Amino acid sequence: MSKWLIGIGVIVGLLLVTGLLVRKSVRAEIVVAATPEEVWATITDPSAYGEWNPIFVAYEGEFAEGNSLRLQMKMGEGSPASVDVKVKDFVVEEWLHQSGGYPTFLTYDHNWYLEAVPEGTKVIQYEYYTGLYVLIWDPAPAQLAYEQANKNLRRRLELVSELDEKKS
Repeated sequence: MSKWLIGIGVIVGLLLVTGLLVRKSVRAEIVVAATPEEVWATITDPSAYGEWNPIFVAYEGEFAEGNSLRLQMKMGEGSPASVDVKVKDFVVEEWLHQSGGYPTFLTYDHNWYLEAVPEGTKVIQYEYYTGLYVLIWDPAPAQLAYEQANKNLRRRLELVSELDEKKS
């Protein structure tokens, strides 16, 4: 009996270690003809999230370091599902870092990086995933969705800029 317990313990231990070490990631980068301040205002504005972000269509809470948020996540044509995240780092107009999940099964660690460049702002979304679920998960749909979110963000900021020019 003790050999069985040791064997089960080894298997459980290996699964736990695998769940902590396995990692997949997605990265989407774009240059937006807007200031970091304008980009930041858009990515932290709950009232318009669903208008440009195809993945996280709404959220409850306030982006601030240490705060918890409830995001409405939509992948594909299905209904949104609630996802809880914690804001780990919040550097205004530079870096928004949030994470959540279920350790060993699936965790996610999402970052927005903003960098002023001569053309405006380089926007980078980078997210990595760990856990046992990652072994069978294909990140390609998330990659495409983040690329689309970046394009939508750029288009939204272009429209805002055009409206501001017309008002002037």
